Amino acid sequence: MASTKHRAAGFSLVEVLVSIVVLSVGLLGMLGMLLAAVRTGNETATFTAALNLARELSEKSRMNKGIAARNDAANAYLVEDWREGAAPDAASAASAISAGGACVGPGATCSPAQLATWDVGEWKRRIAKALPDARLSVCFDEAPWNAAMDEYTWACSKTGQTLVVKLGWTPRTLRGAKAPSSAAPRLVMQLVAGEAHDGQAGS
Repeated sequence: MASTKHRAAGFSLVEVLVSIVVLSVGLLGMLGMLLAAVRTGNETATFTAALNLARELSEKSRMNKGIAARNDAANAYLVEDWREGAAPDAASAASAISAGGACVGPGATCSPAQLATWDVGEWKRRIAKALPDARLSVCFDEAPWNAAMDEYTWACSKTGQTLVVKLGWTPRTLRGAKAPSSAAPRLVMQLVAGEAHDGQAGS
């Protein structure tokens, strides 16, 4: 009789241990799913922020199309391979500072060129704050999509009448080991079509 009781107690202990193991495996699986959902949510939020920033620049450039449509040095919206933390060009920084006071506040009276410089300077600051390890280019590009590589490219043809913005960033899950600088842009959006302006061809 006593032996039967001991055997029953032993079986109960094994069952409890098995239940604990099964519960632990289930909890680990749920934790993994939760972490994956959090990572996906973070990346979705980052992509949404990038999309909103691209739309913001699109609106600004369309409102100042006389400058944005130019495919020459007079177009302050053109940005060649800028990266977060890069030292600003001295001339551009000085121009942005001088335009700052004239482009903000009541009765602002900055020129279209000053407004473009101000827009881009403020936009870069917002990009650096919103996107981890941000990289961007704003350029005229006839073929931003590389069919052979099946991805967008950072290189710009600098021809044609399509002004595009290219944005890249490092996913937050890879911040410890940054993605290679050659990684393709994560977002490419057309801003405004170029056109002949003041005797300058848009292409």
